[in-house]
Amino acid sequence: MAASNVVQRMHQFSVLEDSTVSLMFRVLGDDAQAITQATIASVTFAAFDLDATTPTSAVSTATLTVADVVFDTYQTDDRWHADTVGYNFRHDIAASVFVTGGHTYQVEYKFTADGGEIFHILARVQAAPIMTT
Repeated sequence: MAASNVVQRMHQFSVLEDSTVSLMFRVLGDDAQAITQATIASVTFAAFDLDATTPTSAVSTATLTVADVVFDTYQTDDRWHADTVGYNFRHDIAASVFVTGGHTYQVEYKFTADGGEIFHILARVQAAPIMTT
């Protein structure tokens, strides 16, 4: 499966600081077919605080287990509100990643397809500050 290395758009999300968030996407290869567990060899994750003193240092990184984040069929549960088709990729990000309210984070997923092709999904996440203690 060949997959595009071109980011079609930057995904934008807002979350509350210190909150767990699930990022969900419908991911297609160049052939316009949904990726599946069998077509993806690996997925890595990195998050960067773009407002930090050193924004190029990741605040969190991980190698994800493909079977935990890639689904062979589209999922339509109460978390998905975009449409009735669903998502085939979901990653639950710990609250310890988005710890500073008012900061923008860049989340990057690097997919390696079974044929060795590499593609990325990028998202900007705005962490809204919680004013009460």
